[in-house]
Amino acid sequence: MTSNSQNRAGRPRGSSRAMLEEAAAELFLEQTYAGTTIEQITRRAGVSRNTFFNYFRAKSDLLWVDVDAGLGGLPGGGGRGGGPARAAGGGGRR
Repeated sequence: MTSNSQNRAGRPRGSSRAMLEEAAAELFLEQTYAGTTIEQITRRAGVSRNTFFNYFRAKSDLLWVDVDAGLGGLPGGGGRGGGPARAAGGGGRR
């Protein structure tokens, strides 16, 4: 008997996320963020709408992918959680 991971169909998990990020970036440049739908992103990436939501909560999460990655590489930068305002020294109430 083989394991479930060997029988799993489709792409490796990381490649779907990368394809969604790339598709979104291309579409945002071509037709603006507001003019791009999740359906267009998933169609270009060749994945289902459900796959999109496995990786992102909303289309807006795709805007922060590179920012989060950059902040995660900074000393004390934990990536998600603080957001750009907090990382820049803002962040609201104290």
